Amino acid sequence: MSNSSQTRPSVKKLLSVPIIFVSGKGGVGKTAVSQAIARAKSKSGKKTLWVGFEDPTRPPGELRRVNKNLFELNCTAEEAFEEYMGIKLKVPGLGHLFSKNPLIRFLAKAGPGIHELVLLGKLWHERRNYDCIVADMPSTGFGLAMFHSIGNWSGIFRGGPLYQDSKGMLATFGNPEECGQLIVALPEEMPLRESLELEAFLLQLFPENPPGFLVNRLFPDVKKHAMARNVDVNPDQWPTPMAESIQDFALRRCLLEEHNLKTWREAQITIESLPWQRVYPESELKEFEQVVIGLEKQIAERGWL
Repeated sequence: MSNSSQTRPSVKKLLSVPIIFVSGKGGVGKTAVSQAIARAKSKSGKKTLWVGFEDPTRPPGELRRVNKNLFELNCTAEEAFEEYMGIKLKVPGLGHLFSKNPLIRFLAKAGPGIHELVLLGKLWHERRNYDCIVADMPSTGFGLAMFHSIGNWSGIFRGGPLYQDSKGMLATFGNPEECGQLIVALPEEMPLRESLELEAFLLQLFPENPPGFLVNRLFPDVKKHAMARNVDVNPDQWPTPMAESIQDFALRRCLLEEHNLKTWREAQITIESLPWQRVYPESELKEFEQVVIGLEKQIAERGWL
C-alpha cells in the first residue's frame, strides 16, 4: 500500500497539468476516457494533442486534426526514431537516411529500451508544440516498460543525447506541476487491485508525483432498494449470485461494485467516478464515439476542467 494517501491528487488537479498519462489494466476504458479528456481540454481553448501508441488500425506516425484545437497522433517507434535522429543531426532529410542504415537499425532494435524510450521521447518533445498532451497508455505491463526504459537508460549510460533526454524526461514526468498520472479502473476486483500495484510501481519511478485514481463505468446507485427486496448488502452472504429478474440484477450489480470499491477505500483513496454510458443503436454515431461524447459531458458536469 502506498504511503502517499495524503498527497494523491484529485482528478481535477490532474487535468490541470500540461501532460496527462491515462493508465490502467487493459479493457477499463482508457482510450475512451483519454479521448474524452482531450476533447474537453480542446473545447476549453487549449491546443491539445491526444497520443495513442502503435495502433495497427492507423497509419504509422499519423497526425490528424480533429477540430480547431484537437490533434491525434498514432505514435510509432520507427517514425519517432527517424524524427529523433533528424533533430539530433540538425540536417533536414539526413535523419531519414541515417535511420535506414542497417547498422543503425540493428542498434536501435538491440539497444536496451530504445523502442520504448523513443515513443515517450516523441511525446516529450511535442510538449513544446501544444498546451496539453493526453496520452492513452498501453495496458499496465507495456506502459510500465516504457517508463522503466527512461530510468534504465539514464542509469546504464552516463553521456550522449539519449542520456541527456532521458534525464530530462524523468524530471518532466516526475514534476506534478508538469505531468500527471491518472489510473483508471473498473469497479471490479482485479482492475482495482492491479491499480494499487501500478501505483506502487509509478511511485518507485516518480516518488514526488503520486498518481490519481478514477473509476470508470460505475453502475447507477440503487442500493436503497436492497432492504425492500431483502437482499444482503454483503455479496459474500448471498446464497447464490444468480439474479431473479432485471431489477434484481441491477441491485446486485450495484451492491457488488460498492463491495469491490472497499479495496480503494481501505487504501484511503477518494472515490471519483464516471458512470456507465448508454449507447443508442439507432444513432448515426458509432458506439465508441457516443461513449466518448457522454464521458466528455460528464467531465464538464463534474467541473474537472
